[in-house]
Amino acid sequence: MDTVTTAPAYRRRKDQRPQEILDAGLEEFHAHGYARASLSRIAKRAGVSRATLYLYFDGKDALFLAIADHAMISFTQDAAQQVQSSDASTEDTLRALFGQFYSVMTTSKNNALMRILIAEGPEMPALVNKYHAQVLSRGRALLERIIARGIERGEVRESAATAIPQLLIAPVMFYCIHDMVFSEIDPLDVQTFMEGHLEMVLRGISI
Repeated sequence: MDTVTTAPAYRRRKDQRPQEILDAGLEEFHAHGYARASLSRIAKRAGVSRATLYLYFDGKDALFLAIADHAMISFTQDAAQQVQSSDASTEDTLRALFGQFYSVMTTSKNNALMRILIAEGPEMPALVNKYHAQVLSRGRALLERIIARGIERGEVRESAATAIPQLLIAPVMFYCIHDMVFSEIDPLDVQTFMEGHLEMVLRGISI
């Protein structure tokens, strides 16, 4: 008779603990913002002691950045690998990338992080700098790689838009802010918005 070997309950709990702390941190940040978030409440939400929380994260900054990383790093890593291994056209690459990007950027998790950065960013410049370096810069580097390859292939023309990749993704930031503030009174269909965004980008940079 075949037997299935499983890890002891305490080991499974220990393996799950970092994710449980991340989830608890996101709930706390969403409810109270960054400045008023409490590590004691986060530990309580996660079902651990404050001392245990510090075994995984050095403090509130580290926890916030870990949540941001978890929201974006897998996306940027997977997308970068796809771009590296694929010979797809610039248009097909951007279509796939935008679909994934909107899926990530329009989640409640990302909305909570953006609310904090917009509302409290001026009061915590060091954290904003870290977020930019660890999260936003990765996405920009990926987009720059796609554009550079498109120019080399003769699929993309050099212009102000390609020189500043932030211009190419600016509409998704507008969508996120609009969704946070006006979703109840003026909702936008995300699929239609994304298609319009992609159409503007492709018409603006294609040869």
